[in-house]
Order: sequence, then C-alpha cells, then structure tokens
Amino acid sequence: MTITNADDRTAAAAMFEAGKALQLQAGHSGWSQALATYDDLIARFRDSRDPMVARSVADALTWGAYICMSHDSLDRTLARYQQAIDMFEGWPEETFRRNLAVAWGGKAIALDKLNRRAERLQALDELAGRIDYRPWDLSEDETVVSEELAKGALNYGCTLQEEGRNQEAMAAWSRLVNRFGNDTRPSVLEFVAGGAANLGSVLMELKRRDEAAAQWNYVVTRFAGIDYPYLQEHVDRAREGLKDLAKPRWWPW
Repeated sequence: MTITNADDRTAAAAMFEAGKALQLQAGHSGWSQALATYDDLIARFRDSRDPMVARSVADALTWGAYICMSHDSLDRTLARYQQAIDMFEGWPEETFRRNLAVAWGGKAIALDKLNRRAERLQALDELAGRIDYRPWDLSEDETVVSEELAKGALNYGCTLQEEGRNQEAMAAWSRLVNRFGNDTRPSVLEFVAGGAANLGSVLMELKRRDEAAAQWNYVVTRFAGIDYPYLQEHVDRAREGLKDLAKPRWWPW
C-alpha cells in the first residue's frame, strides 16, 4: 500500500524547485549549489514509496545528471542516469515515463561522449523497447517522451553509420520516418526530417540518385512550411542535396 504524506510531497517539491532555480543561475556557484540541493533531496527521500515524492527524486536525478554532463564528470552523469533507471523502472509507468525516457536518452549521449558505441546502441535499443510512443497525447510530459524516442531513433542510425553499417543505418532512419512522420509537433518532426535527410545523403553516396531525390523531396515538401529553426536546417540541407542533383553529371565542381 502506498503511504501518502502531504508534508513530504510539499518538502520534496520545494527542494526540487529550489535546486532548479539555482541551476538556472549563471556560474559555478549556481550549478554546484543546485547539485548539492538535489543530492540532499535524493538522500532525504530516496526510500519514499509515495509516487509524488519519488517523482521529485527522479527529477532531481535527471536534472542533476544534466549538470554533471555540462560541468562535472561523465562518469557521474552515467551514474545518476543509471540510478534513475534502477530506482524507477519497477514503479507505475505513468508516473515515471518522462524520467525514464530522459534517463535512457541521456545515458546514450554520455556513452557517445565517452566513445562507447556498443553500449550507446544498447541504451538506445532499451529506450525504444521500454518506452512506447503515444502520438495522441500532446501533454508536456508526453512531448518530452516523444522527443526522446525520435531523437534516440535518429541517433541509433547515426551510430550505425559511424560504424560503417550503412544498410542498418538506413533501415533505422526509415523506421523513424514511418513511425514518427505523422506527428504534429515540430520538436518531434525535427528528428524525422533529420533521418530522412540523412537517408538522402547515404543514398547519394551509394549512387542511388533517384532514391536520394525522393528522400530530399519528402523533406522539402513535408517540412518547408513549418516555422521551427532546427527543423528548417534539415530542409535547407535537403534543398542543397537537390541542387547538387540538378547539376549536369559533367559539372566541374
């Protein structure tokens, strides 16, 4: 039976908000104090069985991991994301979907920075396999989850490409486009456009010009009208690819 303590909920939420406010301050003192506040919160409430208190603990772990990623140690970053995964995977999914998606995605980023590609692929696989995609839910939490899933799918293909596994990379990006292409949120479609643009680039390298053109045309026609800067970077890249395709084969440069 879940034990609910309103005072603990209030205290845990207040500590997290205090840490977040410190984290958003500029300079070393801000983030170091934020990390200390998050650590105090985790130590005080880590054994709570109240989901709302535990959610504050999970938030402190993931926000603290981001600090470590930016200012401290990649090993400590990994430890915090892994702690969030270990502590909360057995809890009701609805409460911790966002935290777990962020933890798996952040773990993959840290592993990439450490050049541990095999482990990164495993983390991205875990993200895709353990967290489902809910395109009908446009809440803030589910938007973050969908962003992590789409970004993870894009990065999965990129990691395969870095290993020279182009066919597997193209298959991963095709799945990304098929799975997320009908989403309505620009912050999710950014990764769809990236995957399709990458597909065009690899197909061009393989001299499959017509297929490359089809991918780039898809990016331009599907996303050119969406006002979102990061997405438009991929549209611009696709347009450049189409421009190169339009040059005569004998073009001297």
